[in-house]
Amino acid sequence: MTPYSWHRPPFYPPPFFHRSLVNTQYVKKIIFIKPDVSPQESYYDLRMCGIRKLKYLKGLHAFIGNVPVHLRTDFQTHPVIFSVEEDIEVKIHVPIKGKIFSKPQVIPWGIKRIHADLAWPVTQGKGVRVAILDTGIAFDHPDLRPNVKGGINLLNRLLPPYDHNGHGTHVAGIVGAVNNRIGVVGAAPEVDLYAVKAFNKDGTAKLSDIIKGIDWCINNKINIINMSFGFNEPSSTFQEAVRRAHQAGIVMIAASGNKGTRGRLEYPAQFPETIAVTSINKEDKISDFSTIGPNVDLAAPGEKITSTWTNNSYRELSGTSMAVAHVTGVAALILSKYRLSSEELRHFLRQSAEPIKASSYAQGAGVVNASVLARAAVE
Repeated sequence: MTPYSWHRPPFYPPPFFHRSLVNTQYVKKIIFIKPDVSPQESYYDLRMCGIRKLKYLKGLHAFIGNVPVHLRTDFQTHPVIFSVEEDIEVKIHVPIKGKIFSKPQVIPWGIKRIHADLAWPVTQGKGVRVAILDTGIAFDHPDLRPNVKGGINLLNRLLPPYDHNGHGTHVAGIVGAVNNRIGVVGAAPEVDLYAVKAFNKDGTAKLSDIIKGIDWCINNKINIINMSFGFNEPSSTFQEAVRRAHQAGIVMIAASGNKGTRGRLEYPAQFPETIAVTSINKEDKISDFSTIGPNVDLAAPGEKITSTWTNNSYRELSGTSMAVAHVTGVAALILSKYRLSSEELRHFLRQSAEPIKASSYAQGAGVVNASVLARAAVE
């Protein structure tokens, strides 16, 4: 018996516990466990409450399981439980789509605008592990194949994390498309990309799968998570997952949202542990679709961005998803050269940002800027 068990007050399962569970209906819930309780002890207690199909997330010290619908909220007061929340549906930030095309290699305007090409003689992101938490990656694309090092399909563990939507592949290309004479070049062309597929081909995901993705990133020592998705309502369990990933040293970069509203950003960009990003166009103006607010950290190119797409092609998209990927690429360039904590990296990005003619409410510290890396090398 663990020392904790000696001091734990007795807990009695609700009266329904002895009923037959053959015809019981269940609802999936996310259950965070208190830090000082062992997973084995928690598993046993949760099973005693009638919760089934429990999956332990080692990196987050949490469970995902099926809770009987008639189970009262009594079990949430159990001494082992930190917080409980029902699973919800999340969507990627649906981009504005442009044409599909193929052509000889170019450096997209967004990569030039953030001056990533000026940093390449100094750093190209080598050795930095970036997770694209999205619809997967078309890892057979010639502009991505050398840099995709692995990943996981959270929708079906028996299948590879291949992208059948295109969104994740587009984001991955902005972050780390290879410099190989074809297509496009990403902000960090030597970065290690990992496809964490939580969203299906329609661009929707269960919050539980996103949390599983964050747990996978902690266990696999990912340095940066690109989060090009969001939702409006706060989630205590999601915030706890983000907080624990932040404590593990992971940098999380998130899209402010594509609703064009002013005030509150979408989640996870609203969480203080993430770096929140809005979009600008070629004229250095905040994009009309960008959600803005006081929690914005940075702005980055997000309109008419050309990047990799499915079927070995390239496509132009617009959205804060694209802006996030530019910041992720610059963050990878910095971490490849300097060993920084997540908060030190945030400070570096904000201090080196280039202000534009927009309120701080819309741009944060300004447009992400990689040229400081080239200047630092000279100095």
